[in-house]
Amino acid sequence: MAGEMEHPLSALGRLPPLTAGNLALALLGLPLFVVLLAVTSTDVRTVTTIGVYWALALLVVGVAVRGEGLSVADLGFRRPALVDFGYLFATSVGIILVYTTTPPLIEALGLPVSEGTTAVGAGVGIGLALFQSVTIGIVEEVLYRGYPIERLLAYTDSSLVAGGVTWLVFTAAHAMNWPAGSLLQTSLVAAVLTVVYLRRRTLVPVVGAHVLVWVFATLGQFYG
Repeated sequence: MAGEMEHPLSALGRLPPLTAGNLALALLGLPLFVVLLAVTSTDVRTVTTIGVYWALALLVVGVAVRGEGLSVADLGFRRPALVDFGYLFATSVGIILVYTTTPPLIEALGLPVSEGTTAVGAGVGIGLALFQSVTIGIVEEVLYRGYPIERLLAYTDSSLVAGGVTWLVFTAAHAMNWPAGSLLQTSLVAAVLTVVYLRRRTLVPVVGAHVLVWVFATLGQFYG
């Protein structure tokens, strides 16, 4: 029997080309966009960035539904239970605690941190800044939690592989333009979101928490 068991990582080799390509698009699309802007020294308007986020998310979902034959529930768009709103609140608190309790550790380690909430809200009005915050919260959870975790679970049957791969890529994606201290916080936040998604298998608590925290931070930039 032991010889018939397949290692979860080996199962990744059975991914159909369309699924493998869509996973690459979901996990690497936004980082490649950032790299392209850096290489070409291009500055884009906030509204353009928002458009790219939504276009990428819609493309990944469209390929999954029309090309892979999945339902939206297969991507994490599942109806929440009442307990999921409790998870939403607890996840939001957990993320805030990461940002409020880690500064002493980061300072002790001498790690640099970014100022404020990076580019969100910079040079735009409050309305567009909030829309960008909502966009980030929704799109990143679809691309880094919902779709990839569900597809990796389907082929590996391993929460460790599915969660570990998506957490690692999400963290690495932020390493390109976030200093080490902020990256440490981001990795911890990503771990919280990944664990909650694996626990509940619905996007509602992670999207809700991600959006709430970004909106809170953006409001702090304008009115703090």
